[in-house]
Amino acid sequence: MYSKKNIILSVYLFLVLVVFFRYFKLQIIDYSKYQEKAGNNSLRRIELEAPRGIIYDLSNKPIVDNKFIYDLNIIPKDFDSQSFNYDLIEKITKINKIKIDSIIKQNNTSIKKFKPVLIARNINLEKKSILEESKLDLKGLYFSKSQVRTYMMDCNLSHVLGYLRKNEDLVGFSGVEKYYQDLLKGTDGIEYHKVDRFSIDQGIFQTDGNILPLQGSDLHLTIDSKLQAFSENLMNDFVGSVIVMNPESGEILSMVSKPDYDLSSFAGEIPKKVWNKINNNSNKPFNNRSIQNHYPPGSIFKLVLSAIVLDKNLISKNRLINCNGVYDFYDTKFRCWKEDGHGKTNLNKALQQSCNIYFYNLIQMVDFELWSSEVKKFGFGDVTKIDLNGEVKGIVPDRSYMNERYKNKGGWSTGHLLNLSIGQGEIMVTPIQIANLMNIIQNEGYSFPPHLNKSYVYNKNIIDYDRKVWKIIKQSMFDAVNKDKGTAYKANLNMRGVKVYGKTGTAQICSDCDLLPHAWFAGFLEFKNKKYSIAVIIENGGKGSDLPTEMSRKIFKYLVDNNV
Repeated sequence: MYSKKNIILSVYLFLVLVVFFRYFKLQIIDYSKYQEKAGNNSLRRIELEAPRGIIYDLSNKPIVDNKFIYDLNIIPKDFDSQSFNYDLIEKITKINKIKIDSIIKQNNTSIKKFKPVLIARNINLEKKSILEESKLDLKGLYFSKSQVRTYMMDCNLSHVLGYLRKNEDLVGFSGVEKYYQDLLKGTDGIEYHKVDRFSIDQGIFQTDGNILPLQGSDLHLTIDSKLQAFSENLMNDFVGSVIVMNPESGEILSMVSKPDYDLSSFAGEIPKKVWNKINNNSNKPFNNRSIQNHYPPGSIFKLVLSAIVLDKNLISKNRLINCNGVYDFYDTKFRCWKEDGHGKTNLNKALQQSCNIYFYNLIQMVDFELWSSEVKKFGFGDVTKIDLNGEVKGIVPDRSYMNERYKNKGGWSTGHLLNLSIGQGEIMVTPIQIANLMNIIQNEGYSFPPHLNKSYVYNKNIIDYDRKVWKIIKQSMFDAVNKDKGTAYKANLNMRGVKVYGKTGTAQICSDCDLLPHAWFAGFLEFKNKKYSIAVIIENGGKGSDLPTEMSRKIFKYLVDNNV
């Protein structure tokens, strides 16, 4: 029995010694050999960027697609500073030794050193071939494919589409590229590359761990790219905005903000000189004026006050007020744009010829808080919920706003409200809000949120005014275009079966300066059971009855001639 235990113990000790010796041999004696073998067969995990979804216009024409460029990366783990040909890299890519060494130092931690670090974008095939021929002298270099957007339309559409930026991932930075980032972005893939003992990438290693990238979903826009190009050309020499919509759905057919910028500049790395030129432009080309700038609406806002007093039965449409060109309010004189006045004027004539005196009288019939709350029902003072980021609300003053604004300026008085009646003073609106106002009037009391995505899910916004209110307002807008003394007569198409409605606005931006006022036109078109609305503003454009009205006429004619 004793001898049997000794035998078992001896066998056990022998096996332990064998295992220990084997472990010692692997870890100590043969460490260098197996380390080299491991190096000879090391794998690198490479992330594959998924193609973004394609963007289409209203006619299902692709206007934004993808193309692939080559990016140059470096993997710190595989980098060998002793043999690396710094001179060749600097000659081909303009990247010097200091920058490369800095990149390696910053990313040579235990985790980061295995991950490719981008050092140059958009390497062409010729440069790629030269570098790959010398890969033994460029250990750690790795080429990856990266996508950039390619644009296939005759218009810029820069503020609607927006551009991309790449940090670790390629993301939309503005426009629908940003708003619909989650839709357009696909699912990235993974592939493993075999790297030999010289740290040279030997290509894809076939394994079940390789995953193909999945392209993002496509986006179908409401934009008519031909109409967009036409509108952009009209605005080329001006600063401002043009919006054309389908009021029956809220679809935006054209959205122009000038100045704009060339989206192709953002394919790959934008040159510093180009970026600085855009970024330092005092007219701020990156601003989407249609939704991110607010302005005094001028006389267009007379439409809103008219609707309020009619619905609340504060006046009848036949109420006459005499305009002699001057309105005396205590010791201050408020003037009409027509110095000799309009004479006895009813509501239709006041809107048609844009009489200021009439509306100075009207605003004093309305409680200030009532005016403010009713104006907000039209969507002013709030975002329209358009599917773009960065929309501003504008300003609709109420009593608390005025108290706060003028608390250190001697307070405010009823005289301030006279300015509000004609769209001046503290009221501020965006062009998209004015376009939405046109939709409400044309639809006789309802609108849908402005949107760019054909699949946008929306709710109807209803303003429950008496239908006769809208009829009166529409007739006045029709007369403003189609009667001789109407301020919007330059928008008249004089075509059978075509109805044009409009209202102009001339918004003063200072009382004692040389700057011209902002010029507005807003209106709508009806023909062949089709409806279109428009809002145009030209910054410092002078009278609303001139440039924006003439521009709107050309757009209306384009819509009719091309049966958009």
